[in-house]
Amino acid sequence: ARVLVTGGNRGIGLALVKELVACGANVIVTCRKSNDEIDGMAPAVQVIEGVDVTDTESVKAMTRALDAPVDVLINNAGYFYEPVETIENMAFDEELKMIDICAVGPLRVASALYNAGLIAKPGGKIAMITSQGGSVSWRVVQNPTGHDFGHHMSKSAANMGGVLLAQELGPRGILVQMLHPGFNKTGMT
Repeated sequence: ARVLVTGGNRGIGLALVKELVACGANVIVTCRKSNDEIDGMAPAVQVIEGVDVTDTESVKAMTRALDAPVDVLINNAGYFYEPVETIENMAFDEELKMIDICAVGPLRVASALYNAGLIAKPGGKIAMITSQGGSVSWRVVQNPTGHDFGHHMSKSAANMGGVLLAQELGPRGILVQMLHPGFNKTGMT
């Protein structure tokens, strides 16, 4: 299978890439900046560097670097603003950045691939790496103290985007699924 992983150069994305390579998948990694570890996986991994999921033209350029449709898209690129946000210290620009990367970014990538005919159909799959932190009911029950506005809003929007993609693409033979990997200790967390 041809699998494209956004943000596959570190963290959960890199772990997914390693597993996919071990399973024999043909893996394509997109990232803003590559690194020695991901570059060392060539030729098993094709790296498309300079892809910023917040930039529509950058994402369109990514499609031009592909020579055939992908069977699976894993929308993994993410961002987490580290300082705890409270009502006293809102970081509005960081909130917008998280929403753009975590919620709108996956839509940019899916739309660009679909419109370029680069998601296999029928039978293509889109996985959205998201978080239970986007669930209103989970947040109220598990962590009712507030804070981290941008993270939770971005994941909630990503979850809704995934649902809407599933509703549109399911009848066209493309499965969309939101995946919550649980807490993982990475450079982002």
